[in-house]
Formats: sequence, structure tokens, C-alpha cells
Amino acid sequence: MNKKLIIMLLAMFVAGTTDLFSQSMNKRTEETPQSVIANVHKAAQLLKEKGSEALAVLTDPKSEFNDRDAYLFIIDVDKSLVVSNPRFPERTGGNIREHLDWSGKHYGVELCEVAMRGGGWIEFVWPKPGTEKGVRKVSYIYPIPGMRYTVCAGIYNDSMTLDELNALTGYGKRKVVVIFEVTPTAEGKADYFKMGAALKEELQRMPGFISVERFASVNNEGKFLSLSFWESEEAAAGWRNQVNHRQSQKAGHDKLFDSYRISVGEIVREYTDRKRGAAPADSNEYLGID
Repeated sequence: MNKKLIIMLLAMFVAGTTDLFSQSMNKRTEETPQSVIANVHKAAQLLKEKGSEALAVLTDPKSEFNDRDAYLFIIDVDKSLVVSNPRFPERTGGNIREHLDWSGKHYGVELCEVAMRGGGWIEFVWPKPGTEKGVRKVSYIYPIPGMRYTVCAGIYNDSMTLDELNALTGYGKRKVVVIFEVTPTAEGKADYFKMGAALKEELQRMPGFISVERFASVNNEGKFLSLSFWESEEAAAGWRNQVNHRQSQKAGHDKLFDSYRISVGEIVREYTDRKRGAAPADSNEYLGID
């Protein structure tokens, strides 16, 4: 084969390889925060349906879940365990709480804390492919209710705040109120109040939490009412599924409560004596307020 022919064949090979690479890049999903959320929730649904059997797909680096920039990684928060990281398999089996970002922050600790609060977004500094410096990366954290798995995926993003990102996953919708009516047993009353005090700080850190009040019933001695307000039903669900709160629910249901009732409602109208934009017109008219 002459030299000229060899050069022509090499040129054709390089051109073909470049074209295939270009096509592959064009096919790759253009990631957005919304696409990250969708990928994580799709993976979570698969885990709900098939349990641990789904890990064979979710840990495959060539699967539809991982052949993209926002690849999945799965955590067992209770054990601080990296269950799967298909992009960096050497991290699988490691302690997520020991992971540091480029600024030296223990982002793995923050990840676990957010998961225990019901999920949301975290931010950290990470090297972007093709660069030699760390840039802002955000990851969506979704603990699957009733399972030990927390599914996560990240994206390089410097245009949205954490509040804006959390709003995409349900926060900022119509406010809800959770009314918890409970009559503790005589023996369980003290433990019930201790549990509430122990959880107070964690409750106040929950995304979407607004306020909580507790009252003693004026009609039924020994009965108490807890009234909590949330930015959305999803935010309230985050507290319902928070790890330590779940343990308290179990203790109350099994041995501390004689009876209880939970009611959840949407806030359809909210106004004050000064801010009356949502007040009914007839009320304003009766009070002589223009």
C-alpha cells in the first residue's frame, strides 16, 4: 500500500471518528435543573417498583440514567454509605461523610443532613471537565420515602440560588397547615414532650417550614393540638419523612399515644389586621376599610 493511500485512509478514519464523537455529544442530554430532577425521580420510581434489583440498572455507567452529565449516585444515609457511583466506582462502598469538595468543605456531611430533612439541593465546588479550577456545582438530593436509598445527581450551575432550585421541587406552592391532635397516655406524656423538644431544632431547619404552635385543649383534658405551617405540601412531606421524626412517629404510635388525629389543609386565604389584600370584600366593608 503506497504512502499516499495510507494518509488518505487515516484522514478518513479521523474524520469518521470525529463525526461519531460529535453525534454522540449532540445526542447527550443538555442538562438543566429540571432534567436532573426528572432523572432522579425516574430512578427513585424504579427502586420503589423493583427494590434492590433496580440497582443493576442504576449502577450501570452505560444505562440511560448515567450516560449523561447528570449521572446518578446513590447513598444510604443511615450508614453514611456510598451505595453506587458509576462515574467514580472507586468511591462505591466509601463513607460519604468523608468526601471533601475543592474548597475543603465536607459536602458529604451536608448531603446527609439535607437528606435527613427530606431532601433538596446542596452546592459545592467541583472541577469541571476541561478546566483546571473548581466551579460551583449543585446536586439534587432525594431520599426515597420508606426506603434506605437516597438518590442524587448534580449539574454545573451558577445562575440559580438554592432557594430557586428548591422551588422547582415543590417549595413555594400553596401553603399548608398540619393539625396534629393527640392524647398521650399517662405514662407517655412526659416522653412525648421530650421528643418534641429534641426535634425542635431539626424542625426549624427544614426547607419550607414556617412556624409551629402547641395548645392544650380547652374541652378535653389531656388532649393537645400541634399546629404547623408549611410553604407547600411537599415541604410538609419532607418533615413527615425526616429520619428522626419517623422514629418519633413510631414510638408515639406504638406506646406513647392513647389516640391521635392528623388533618392537612391548604391555606386558601391569609391576611392580617394591616395586610388585607386577600381579605374578603364584605369583611373590609363591614370594618370600614377601603
